[in-house]
Amino acid sequence: MPTGRQAGSGRGADRGQGDSASVPGAGRDGAAVRNRDPAREQPRPSSLLADFLRARFPAAPGKRPFETTRRAAFAAALQADLDRGRGLVWACLAFVFGIAVYFQLPREPSLLALLATTALLAVLFARAHRSGRGAAGLLALALVLSGVTASSLRTAIVSAPVLERARSVTLTGFVELAEVRAGGRTRLTLRVVSAAPLREGSRPKRVRVSLRGGADSLLATGSAVRLRARLMPPATAVMPGGYDYSFRAFFDGVGASGFAFGDPEPADLGAVPWDLKAMSAIDGLRRAIAERILQVLGSGVAGGLAVALIVGDRSGIPPEVTEALRTAGLAHILAISGLHMALFSGAVFFAVRAVLAVSARLSQEQPIDLWAAGGALAAATFYLAISGGSIATQRAYVMIALVLAGRLLGRRALTLRNAALAAFLILLATPEALLDPGFQMSFAAVVALIAAYEELTRRRRRTDPREAAANGLILSAVSGVGLWLGAILMTSLIAGAATGAIGAYHFHRIAPLGPLINLIAMPLVSVLVMPMAVLALALLPFGLEVLPLSVMGLALEQVAGVSSWAQEATPDEGVIGALPLTAILLVVACGGVLCLAPAGYRRFSLVPLTLAGLSLTLHRPPDMFISETGTAIALRTAEGKMMVTPRPASFLADVWLRAEGVSAKERPNRHLSRRRMSCDEQACIVEAYPATGGNRAQAPPATRNPTVGAPTTPALTVSLVSDPSALEQDCGRVDMIVTPLTAPVSCAALYVFDARHLARTGALALYLDPRQGAPPRVTLRPSYTAIRPWTPNRPSGFQTAFQ
Repeated sequence: MPTGRQAGSGRGADRGQGDSASVPGAGRDGAAVRNRDPAREQPRPSSLLADFLRARFPAAPGKRPFETTRRAAFAAALQADLDRGRGLVWACLAFVFGIAVYFQLPREPSLLALLATTALLAVLFARAHRSGRGAAGLLALALVLSGVTASSLRTAIVSAPVLERARSVTLTGFVELAEVRAGGRTRLTLRVVSAAPLREGSRPKRVRVSLRGGADSLLATGSAVRLRARLMPPATAVMPGGYDYSFRAFFDGVGASGFAFGDPEPADLGAVPWDLKAMSAIDGLRRAIAERILQVLGSGVAGGLAVALIVGDRSGIPPEVTEALRTAGLAHILAISGLHMALFSGAVFFAVRAVLAVSARLSQEQPIDLWAAGGALAAATFYLAISGGSIATQRAYVMIALVLAGRLLGRRALTLRNAALAAFLILLATPEALLDPGFQMSFAAVVALIAAYEELTRRRRRTDPREAAANGLILSAVSGVGLWLGAILMTSLIAGAATGAIGAYHFHRIAPLGPLINLIAMPLVSVLVMPMAVLALALLPFGLEVLPLSVMGLALEQVAGVSSWAQEATPDEGVIGALPLTAILLVVACGGVLCLAPAGYRRFSLVPLTLAGLSLTLHRPPDMFISETGTAIALRTAEGKMMVTPRPASFLADVWLRAEGVSAKERPNRHLSRRRMSCDEQACIVEAYPATGGNRAQAPPATRNPTVGAPTTPALTVSLVSDPSALEQDCGRVDMIVTPLTAPVSCAALYVFDARHLARTGALALYLDPRQGAPPRVTLRPSYTAIRPWTPNRPSGFQTAFQ
């Protein structure tokens, strides 16, 4: 007889066989499939899409498609990224998302509530981490809320009084910065001590004042001055979605800006604050270096570019050269960022290491890599100090410090984790930098280049050293040069693709010849310009800087010449007009998926890319702009052209026409002079037209009294009123009133944009809908829809469209 163990085994085996006969897919030999009862099976729905999905993603035995296999594959890929140290990258993205959420809030949140909630989430995460359940979700939520909290805390720290209306005051204070601007003007940033007749509680902490004449010894950093000035509140955005100067001024602590009535006078304000003393020493060093450079290269193009690259002062660069560099895609060489910092500190590192390696005893017994890294870090710190310390330079400095630390620790330093750490450090101190174009473009380029470098390193086949030696010295040298030029071209293409959409959104232009021009110019910058800059600074104390500066100047002249040629060859100087924010965010999301998604899931970047293309296709530019002061407008004529009432050379006209995609050469022809309007001494009347179809230039002529059968477009009659006596008359005969005055409540015009209305909305963009009849319906896009510390007080619930 069988034993109990054998009997149990037999019954278990019988049950296993019986079960396998009733479970679909069980059994290895297919017997279970043959024994299934077709009458008991439910019919599976069939379609072309379902059949394709079943064939492409077959289900596991006993499982539904996508229920576990796809989820498990994604979890495995995500875990692989976390094992490679990508966790900090995802944490940084959550923190960045929190900062973005903060700046989109309609009102300022409670800082105490944010601090308490963030602390509570941190405690809950710690408990969940110990228990091993739900920790990831709590961590993500805590990081997002940390971004909101850090931004709110930063706002509370920098909050300072802002001038409410234009005032004439007598200012006394210390000079923090003196900048030479175009037209021979100097812009002073003053730390205010008194501003009569303003009281202390309403006195701005800092002001910016423009005055005629260049900077002299009286205007050095730390100087105490007194002057009479006309101050206004910080300028706001000149168009919805445009650059908001009041936002930047708020976080810089600047509460007013204006102009001086005369020259400043020295004042006795006592001891200079300690931080201004330090800033004065650095500013004095920067000025001394700039003077020595200009003594060798002169005040021309080469001298201005050399000063900009070494001490970060761009005031000496002719405006036409700056414009040419932007059109050619070389404007990045003016921003002291990763390229400059890497070349500067790298040259010091290898120079120090080469000198120390001459001694066999030192190279064998001492950590010369440590000494060289210390020298390179000191050089990078010095470069950060004399260059002005912009956001791009700060990011580059942090990255270089991490690279040098990785060199010392024997770890790979150029990683996305280090880029995320640099972003964390900068955004933790200055969350508002997230909205700065320089920060966005700098980190987009760095992330894209590191991701591409990692992917190419992973796929690259290792070259056998014996095979390289067999090619010979000449072939190896040619191959090395080709590889170097290819790396420059690849870097230009990747960085251009990563920053192109962001730059196009902020500056309304692209550089189609950028990759070619960078391939020509960047070898000069890498081999001659920056190494000669390092050598010139090293020889400057000994008075031997003439030779390296001369070589640097010759190379910079060639770079400027190439950029000038590119400007001539670029159609419309690369101006493409304003792009929708939705499309740009989708393009950025596409790049983020390409660079950060786990392996095997980067193809999903096609989804946001397709949606971005759809958004661009559906985008429609505004038909009208109205300035915040109510004194200037831009509108579309019957021919579909955008025309402006300000002078063609004014800043307002330049911004509006650039957003329309009008090149600088064409802008003087877009001035809506008084001859093109029906004007008298009190007002000007003009007609505005909506865009019709996709090609605005081919819009049919429009008239208020069309003949039967003629193709017409409805027009909107606008009166730009400058005198109160014209309000009553024009309110009854036009469709829209635009005025810097306060219109009467009884004004019968359909749309009234007066001082009271524009104070609530800021500058306006208007869309005219011809489908609603004549006059067309107007939809508004205001500059301000929220009440935040950096915006003028706005009432809530403002409607963005007239019914």
